[in-house]
Amino acid sequence: MLATALLLAAPMFMQAEETVKDFKRFYRKEKDPLNKIELIFSLENIDDPGVAAVMIPILTDENADLAQAALAVVTQLPSAAARQPLLDLLNEGKSTDLLPTLLRATADGHWAEFADASRSYLENGDPTVRLWAVTAAGALHDKLALEPACAMVVGDPHSLVRAAAVQTVVILGRGSEEIAGPPLVAALNDENISVSVAACIGLRSIRTKLAIDPLITLLETGTGRILEQIWPTLVEITDNQYNDDPLIWRKWWTQVAATYVLPTDAKIAEHRAARAATSALYVTPKAEADFMGVKTSSRQIVFVIDVSGSMEEEIVDRDSFRERGFTRFTKLAIVQEELARSIDQLGENVFFNIYSFATEVEPWRKKPVAANALNKRSAMAWVGKLHPIGGAQASKRAGAGLSGSSDLEKGRTNTYAALLAGLGVNADAKKRGPMTETAAEEMGKIADTMFFLSDGKPTVGELVDTEDIKTAIAEINRFRKVVIHTIAIGDVPSNFIKALAKDNGGVFVDLGR
Repeated sequence: MLATALLLAAPMFMQAEETVKDFKRFYRKEKDPLNKIELIFSLENIDDPGVAAVMIPILTDENADLAQAALAVVTQLPSAAARQPLLDLLNEGKSTDLLPTLLRATADGHWAEFADASRSYLENGDPTVRLWAVTAAGALHDKLALEPACAMVVGDPHSLVRAAAVQTVVILGRGSEEIAGPPLVAALNDENISVSVAACIGLRSIRTKLAIDPLITLLETGTGRILEQIWPTLVEITDNQYNDDPLIWRKWWTQVAATYVLPTDAKIAEHRAARAATSALYVTPKAEADFMGVKTSSRQIVFVIDVSGSMEEEIVDRDSFRERGFTRFTKLAIVQEELARSIDQLGENVFFNIYSFATEVEPWRKKPVAANALNKRSAMAWVGKLHPIGGAQASKRAGAGLSGSSDLEKGRTNTYAALLAGLGVNADAKKRGPMTETAAEEMGKIADTMFFLSDGKPTVGELVDTEDIKTAIAEINRFRKVVIHTIAIGDVPSNFIKALAKDNGGVFVDLGR
C-alpha cells in the first residue's frame, strides 16, 4: 500500500519541481511587475519546499505588491514539509528583515509547527517582530505564550504591540482567568484608546471579579470612546440587568463586594435572552460629537470631507433635506452647514481635525487641536471657504480650450489618500501596514474616530479599486482600531462605503441623492 502511494505521488513531486524550475527561469527575465505577480500566483497551493525557497527573496522585495503576492502564496503552503525552509529561517533568526513577514505568515497560515520558534521572538527588540510574534501566539492557541503576552499587555512600550497582546491574551486566557484577568484590568487605563477599548471588550470573555470595581470607576469618571463599551462589559461579567447609571452599579457593588461570586458561564447562558432584551434599553453615554446623525462619545475625532467637482451638484430630493433644516441644496453646502453645526457643538475636551480632499488632500491643521472657542471658530471659517474643485464650470472652460483642464484633474476623488490622512498615516511611507508610523508627533492625539463623507467612487490615487482600498485600510487599521463612520451623499458605491464602516466598527449613513 505504502509503495503504491509513493509511486502515485512521485509524478506529482516531479511536476512541482518542474513548475518551480520554470518559475525561476521566467521570473528572472520578466520586467513587468504585473506579469511577475501572475508568475508568483502560479505557485499557489503547490505542496513543495521549492516554492518557499523561491519566495523567500521576494518576501522583502522593494515592490510592495510583489512582496504581498509572495506572502499570500507562502501563507497557503499546504504542508509542514513545504514550509520547512521558512521554519529553518525562523529558527536561525539571522534574516532580521524577514522576521516580521515570517511571523505574520505563521499567524495568518496557522502553522502549528512554528509555535516554539515564534514564541522565542516575544521579547525581540523590534516592535514589528514582537507584534507579529504575539499575534502568531494567539492564532496558534499557544498556551505557553500566555504569561509573556500578559507581560506585554502592561509592559510593552509600543501601543500597537500592547493592543495585539490584548487580543492574544483574550484568546489564550479562557480557563486561565487568574492569569489573564489582571493585565486586562490594568490595560483599562492604558493611555492608548485602542488598548483600553480592546481590554474592556476582552473582559467580556475573560470574566474576572477584579474588573468590576475599575469598570464602575470608569463608568463614573471615564471619558471618550471607552464609555460606550463599559456598560455592556459589566453586564457580561455580572449578568446584572442594570442600566448604565453608575450610581446604581456603585450602590450594588458597595453592598456585595466582600462576598460576591461571579455567576458561571452556564448560568449566564440561561439568561442570554433577558440580557438581549435589556440591551435594547441601553442609551449611549453623552455624545461629544454628532455628525449627520451619527453620535460618538469619542474625544479624538477627525472629519474627512469630499470636495471633488461633483460636490457642486444639487441634491435631487430637496424636500427631504429641507425637512431636516437645510437651506442650501448643493452637496457641499449641505455638508458645510452640518459640519459647522457639528464643530460648534464639540465638547470642550475633544481634540479634532478636518481634511478636505479631491485629487489632493488638504488639512485644516497639521495635527488635531483642542476644541476650544478659538479653534472651533477658525475651523468653521475654514469649512465655510471650502469649494468644489473642478466640476461643471471647469468642464466648460476645458471644452472651450481655456484653463479648466487642470482644475478638472485637481477635482477627482482620491479616496485612499483621504482615508490614510484620517488615520494619521504618513502618505510617503513606501510600505504600509499595521505598524506604519503615524504622521503626528503625539500618538495620543491621533484620532480614534473618523467621519468620512464622499459623494462618488474613487477615480484617482495610489489605489482606485474599492476592494483594494477596503483591504488596505483594514490592514493598516488591524490593531489601531480607529472607528470609521461613513456618510454617503450622491452616487457612492454603497457596498464599498457601507463595508468600510462595518469592517472598521463604524456606522454607515446614506443621506440620499
